[in-house]
Amino acid sequence: MLSFTVTAQDGESPVSYKSLAIQMSTLNSNGDASSAATTSVSTFNGYGSFLDNPASMALSKMSFYSIGWLNQSNNQTNNYVGTQNETEFSNTNFGNLGLVYKVPTDRGSFVVGGGYNLIANDSDETFLDAFNETNSITDLFKQSGSDYNGIAFEAFAVDFRNGTSNEIESIFRVDGRPSGFQGINQFAEITRKRNIGEISLFASTEFQKNLFAGISLGILSGSIHYDRSFQEVDESNFYSDDVVPASGSDPATDIFSITLNDEIDTDFYGFSARGGVIFKPIPFLNIGASIAAPSKIFVTENFYSNIRTEFDDNTFTDGDETTFSGEFEYAITKPAEFKVGASVEKIRNLTISASFEYIDYSSTKVDFTINTESLEPSDVAILKEDEQATNQVISNTYNAVINFKANVGYSFSNHVKIVAGYALFPGKENTYSFDEDVYSGSISFPIAENISFDLSGQYSTRNDRSIVYEFENTVQSISKEKERLNILAGVKFRF
Repeated sequence: MLSFTVTAQDGESPVSYKSLAIQMSTLNSNGDASSAATTSVSTFNGYGSFLDNPASMALSKMSFYSIGWLNQSNNQTNNYVGTQNETEFSNTNFGNLGLVYKVPTDRGSFVVGGGYNLIANDSDETFLDAFNETNSITDLFKQSGSDYNGIAFEAFAVDFRNGTSNEIESIFRVDGRPSGFQGINQFAEITRKRNIGEISLFASTEFQKNLFAGISLGILSGSIHYDRSFQEVDESNFYSDDVVPASGSDPATDIFSITLNDEIDTDFYGFSARGGVIFKPIPFLNIGASIAAPSKIFVTENFYSNIRTEFDDNTFTDGDETTFSGEFEYAITKPAEFKVGASVEKIRNLTISASFEYIDYSSTKVDFTINTESLEPSDVAILKEDEQATNQVISNTYNAVINFKANVGYSFSNHVKIVAGYALFPGKENTYSFDEDVYSGSISFPIAENISFDLSGQYSTRNDRSIVYEFENTVQSISKEKERLNILAGVKFRF
């Protein structure tokens, strides 16, 4: 069980359990190109429409297969300790593969289908290169509650303050240094990648004239990969007091560099259930509502950390005594999602849609005791205390939010359709609330008989804050400006 503080998401550590729970509960993608730029709470746009409201599938006029891909490009500006740099990165993922089948009926509509859809995809790559005059990551290591405390001591990243004291101190602040702490060069490469997909089945029907209802059931699976290499280097040889004692034939020496490597692989799966209705009070107006039920997600986390210290005499520490690793299983309960929306359709070939989505992220819960067979009762009690504390922190840290989406579409007589949209996603965190604006557009056109091509793009901007490390009352953070461009391409085969 590893829960140290590093770079952040919404101002929080992406590998703290409170942040991981929120990340697993947050969906930010729709792998279907024809649905990604729109809201489908009250109207049908494509295979991925059921994610907003399963009832919308009953509005489909045809049966078809759908396949798509997603390319995501990111540009990120990082500000840390008076320095600034930019990182650019991209990835391509399979977006969707699905079937929509319109069952022949004498009246009304009955549509079934299923397949795979990408429902969350994002990444963060941060590079740091700065001189820190005031503190070091070893100030975190010295904390008695730090996960790194033991391996840091073995790696000489921390030590006793002096020969007669039991107090643990940063190796750069021990009493053997007459000049005290003089600053340190810091370098880091930190990456985080998140990917969630869902395999779903859905059914939707017009069970009364102009009244549609639908449900979907799904199995979601995903992963969050975190990797950090954080290095501190005494490039100016400030620390040459030989505080590392002689060992055998090796004379006393001092620190040249300290490197921390962290790897955390989080894999999870869960289930989804959605239901919704759409009502057409007049021919050109649709009103829709849907709910995604709370669901439990089961998580397996594998973690590895190592501290490697290189000394001025070119020797170094490395090995099992400066490494820890393990596996931890737990579960989270993601909150319900409530959506309402309305659409005005086919007025001079225009369709205008808008929707609101309510999610109370403060109701997210963690369960640390799903697998305690090999633990002593005292260990279970500690896990329960940590669980209660984490759930309280989630409740105090995160908000209920109302997301907004709107789009305008125009259909040409040659079966070409263009759409422009906007979405606002308010920040989830109480103290650092970073809103995200998303601008989108799409075009759909036929490329052969019964085959059409969909192309859409989403451009988003947001600010963020990252905690690199914190100790006592000191927080070392990065401020970020993030831009993201999603390009989705898809093909529909009608039958």
